[in-house]
Amino acid sequence: MLTALGREGTFASTSELHQRIHDLGHPLGTSTVYRALRRLRDRGLVDVMVDEHGERRYRRCSDRPHHHLVCSACHRTIEIPASSAPLPAWTPAEGYTDVLVRVTITGTCAECT
Repeated sequence: MLTALGREGTFASTSELHQRIHDLGHPLGTSTVYRALRRLRDRGLVDVMVDEHGERRYRRCSDRPHHHLVCSACHRTIEIPASSAPLPAWTPAEGYTDVLVRVTITGTCAECT
């Protein structure tokens, strides 16, 4: 599963990952792909985002805090360090702990323009 996620720098849907795994010679059922993605997400090995159509998309990401710049056409993704300016600094409301902030910025990459 991580091999299929790491092949490209894009977020991929479950059906796209299922096809990649099949193309690699590993015929797995769709439910197995869903279970594996859930376990990888729970272990912090993949990020998930919801695209403009409400579909969940997955990507193997670095373990450093980061945000994403995503092409809305091809889903090519660039990681932006969480400490980068001009992203605004934000402090959670009093009493909240273990807060994780992820920002997804979308646009169209040079190849898709």
